[in-house]
Amino acid sequence: MPLVYMKTNLSPDKISDDFMKETSKMIAELLNTDELKLTVHVDAGQRILKAGSFDPYIQFEIAACNFFDDEADKEKYSKTFFDYLSEKLPVEYDRIVVIFHRVAPEDVGIKGTLSSILRKN
Repeated sequence: MPLVYMKTNLSPDKISDDFMKETSKMIAELLNTDELKLTVHVDAGQRILKAGSFDPYIQFEIAACNFFDDEADKEKYSKTFFDYLSEKLPVEYDRIVVIFHRVAPEDVGIKGTLSSILRKN
């Protein structure tokens, strides 16, 4: 159930449907999870000031159950996300922030129940 929420001051025309599809596929492969469980939400055209500058900026947040417990894994994921975003979009490394959210399965509702209950069945 990885959920990705990307906030950026890039204009919406810089974020194509293909970019979102490629991002979904990349994350599914990186986390070794089914892409059908993944959501990518991009909020472009935001007014974001970082370090006194309106230069292109991305805040990339990813939340998931049982994925972000190991620091070494998060470091690997972080590097992959930074490389990917700076390659695909006109944003410098120092203008990207990646935030990991560990979510307990009992805190996620899916299909009218909880993720923790679905895992038991």
